[in-house]
Amino acid sequence: MFKTIVKRTCGYSLVELLVAVAILGLVISPLLGLFTGAFSFMARAGQSCTAINLCREKMETIKTKDFDQVKNLYIISLETPYIEEIFVGGPAYRRTTAVELLNPADHYLPPNSELLAVTITVSYKAGNIDYEESLESRLSRR
Repeated sequence: MFKTIVKRTCGYSLVELLVAVAILGLVISPLLGLFTGAFSFMARAGQSCTAINLCREKMETIKTKDFDQVKNLYIISLETPYIEEIFVGGPAYRRTTAVELLNPADHYLPPNSELLAVTITVSYKAGNIDYEESLESRLSRR
């Protein structure tokens, strides 16, 4: 029995190899499409995470300041109400800071209260699409 296996000279034909490669190609091509889609989604998620972190960074910087400092810097200064910053690296991120003094009558607040609405927006372009991430908060006297 061992001699018949060793002496066998026939192998795979060219047609069998071509069919096997074609089947392998049909199985692998959707998987490659899945991987490229997953990688592009991960890149987009990383850009979104960077934009949100830029929003948080600016919001924390504003919240460490006193109410009057924020009001004087953003409301009374000549840069009212927007201050823009541009970051280079990957997509160009543009951070916009808007601070607005809210009217107490419009927001059901006590008559002599002061409240600032702080909105941080980071916009960037990925491919041909423009994206924006925003963060809002309120700031009052302590």
